Amino acid sequence: MVSEHPASASAQAGRLDEALRLLPPEGPLPAGVAWRIGVLLHARGRFDAAALIYARASDAGDALTERAEDGTELADRAQLLAGRASLSWAQGGADVGALAEQAVLAAEASADDAARAAAYVARALAAYQAGDRAANEHAYVLALSAAERASDVRQQVRIRTNIGSRLLEEGRYRAAIAELDEAIRLGDEAALPEFLALARHNRAESWLGLGELRRAREDADAALSGWQRMGSPQAAFGLLTIARVHRQRGLASQSVAAYREAIALAEPTGNAQVLAEAWAGLARAAFADDPAEAARAARNALETDTAGGAVVPELAAGWVALCSAGTDAADRAAGQRPPAALHAARAKAEAGRRRDAAGLAEALELGALADERSLTGRLSDLAEAAAIWAEVGNGLATATNAIVRARLTGDQPTEAVGRRRLQALGVRDGVWQIAGPLAALGPPPVAEVAIQALGEFAVLLAGAPVPTAAWQSRKARDLVKLLAARAGGPIGRQTLAAALWPDAEAGIAGRRLAVLISTVRGVIDPDHRRPAGFFLTADEASARLDTRNVALDTAAFTAAARSALAAPHDEERLEAVAALYTGELCVGDESARVALADLHREVLRRLAAGARPETAAGWYRRIVATDRYDEAAHLGLIGVLTAAGRHGEARRAYDDYATAMHEIDVEPAPRFGPGTGRLNKT
Repeated sequence: MVSEHPASASAQAGRLDEALRLLPPEGPLPAGVAWRIGVLLHARGRFDAAALIYARASDAGDALTERAEDGTELADRAQLLAGRASLSWAQGGADVGALAEQAVLAAEASADDAARAAAYVARALAAYQAGDRAANEHAYVLALSAAERASDVRQQVRIRTNIGSRLLEEGRYRAAIAELDEAIRLGDEAALPEFLALARHNRAESWLGLGELRRAREDADAALSGWQRMGSPQAAFGLLTIARVHRQRGLASQSVAAYREAIALAEPTGNAQVLAEAWAGLARAAFADDPAEAARAARNALETDTAGGAVVPELAAGWVALCSAGTDAADRAAGQRPPAALHAARAKAEAGRRRDAAGLAEALELGALADERSLTGRLSDLAEAAAIWAEVGNGLATATNAIVRARLTGDQPTEAVGRRRLQALGVRDGVWQIAGPLAALGPPPVAEVAIQALGEFAVLLAGAPVPTAAWQSRKARDLVKLLAARAGGPIGRQTLAAALWPDAEAGIAGRRLAVLISTVRGVIDPDHRRPAGFFLTADEASARLDTRNVALDTAAFTAAARSALAAPHDEERLEAVAALYTGELCVGDESARVALADLHREVLRRLAAGARPETAAGWYRRIVATDRYDEAAHLGLIGVLTAAGRHGEARRAYDDYATAMHEIDVEPAPRFGPGTGRLNKT
C-alpha cells in the first residue's frame, strides 16, 4: 500500500520533481515517503539529497527497536534500510552489510515481497563489496523472485541490470548482454528512464568487453543522453564508458577529456564507482602526453575506496609504472621487485577472488611483462591470458595479446597480423602511447636498413627511402637487387661480376665489383657508424646481405613461409605469411623469382586446403591469378564453388580452366557435375 502522503504517490509514479515540491521544507518524514523519494534521488545520482531525505525518516534509526504489528510499516522500514545500504555502497561506505541485514530482517517480518526484493538487493551489494560472489548471486536470485511475485517492474529492471553488471565483470559478456536486453525491454515498457540509462550503460560495458567498440559507443551515447535529459550526475557513468572507448581506440586526448569530465561530475556526489575507474583510466590515457599526471591519477585511483575492489586501479598503477622509463630498471638494480610486478600480483589475487576474468587476464599480461622470469614462464602466463580472452570473446584483447607474444618470440608475421586486426577493429596507432601492453612493448622497431625486393624495389634507412641521387650509379642499385634476390644467401663474386658486366674481362669486372661494394656500403651507412661488413658482408669468394642487421623482405618471407608450412595448419599464421609476399621479385634473377613464387603458391594452397569453401575460393583464385596454368588450383576452385552450390561461378571457372589448358595443349579434366562436387563425363 502506498503512503497517503501526496509526495509518496508522486514518487511512486516516478515524478520526482513534483514529489519534492510536495514535501515540507523540514521535519520528519514517514518512512514510506522517505524511501520512495530517496530511491529516485539515488537513481539519478543525487546522493547528498538522497542522504538528507533518508535522514528525515521518522524511524531512521534501528528499524526493529519497536516491532509494529502493521506489515506495511515494517515493509517501509525495510525499504528505507535497503535504500540507505544501497546509497552507502555507492559511496564506498563501511556500514552496507549491517544495514542490509537489518533490511532483510524487517522485510521477512513484513512478509512483503517488494520489501524482500529491495532488502535482498542490499544484501547482494554487501556481498559484492566483500568479494563474495556466491552470496551475491544467491541474494539476487531471491531478490528477483520476490520482485516478480510483487510485480515490481522497477526492482526487476534494477536487479537484472545489476546481474548484468556482475556477469560482465566475470567476463561473461554474452550472458550479460542477454540479461541487460531484458532489463532494457522492461525499462522501456515501464518508462523508467533512470534505470534504463544504467542498463544501457552496462550493456555498453559488455560490448567493450567483447571489443565491439562501435556498439559500445552507441549504447554509451544513449545512456549519457538519458542521464543528461534528467540532469543527473549519473551522466558520469556514460562519460566513463565513452572515455574507455576512446582509450581502447588509441585516441588519448579525447579519452583524457572524457575522464576529466566524468571525475568533475562524480566528485561532488562522492560516486566512488565512477571515481576509482575514472582516475585509473585517466592514468592510462594521460600517460601518452603527461606521465607525471598519469602517476598522480594512478595514486588517486588506488586511494579511492570502492565496492568494486582494486583490480582496475592496481592494473592502471602497474601499467603506468611499467611504461615509465627507468623505474623498474632501478628497482631491479637495487634487488627489489619492480612496482609493476607488485601491482600485477595484487591485481591477480583480487581478480581471482572476484571472478574477474578480464582483470585476471590483464594481470597475467602485466606480470609477464613486468617480472624478470624465463621466457618460457612469461609466455605461459601470456598463453593463459590469451585463453581467457578467447573464452570471453574479446577480439581486441586477443589481438593485443598475440602482438605481445609475437614480439617476445620475434615472430614478425604474427605481430603484423595482430596489428592489422587492431586496425580492422577501429584501433588507431595512438594506442601504442597509452599505458598498457602495447606501450610497454613500444612501437614496432624501425630497421636501420630495410630492403624491399618483392613487388617494388626500395632501400630504406630508418624508414626513409634512399634518394636516387645518393646511389651514384645504377650498378650500385643492381648489386643490391641481386643480393636481395638471394634472401641473405651468398653469391659468388665471379657470378656477380658477370651479371653486372657481362662483356667485361674477369679481372676488370672483379675490380669494378670491389669498388661497387664500397659504394653500396657508403649508401646504406652514409655516416659510417657501423663496421664495413655490418650490413653487406664480402670476402674473397662471395658477398651477401647480413639479415641479422638488414630487414630483407625476401628473407623474412622465405623463413616465415618454410616455418609455417612445416608446422600444423594455422590459418592466421599462414595468412600473415601470405601478406608478406607483396609481389613478384623485381630483379632479374629468374631462378630466385620462380622459387619465391612457388613458395608463395604453396602457402596459398595450404590456406585453401584448410578453409571453408567460400574462403577457399578466394585463395584458389589468387593462385590462378599468379599462374594461369596451375591445373590443381583451377580444379580446386571449381570443386569448392560446386560444393558451395555456386554452380554458375563453377561453370565459368571451368571454362577459364579449359581455355588455359588448351593454350598449353593439355586435355582438361571433365566438367564437374552440378551439386556433386565430383568430376563427371558430360
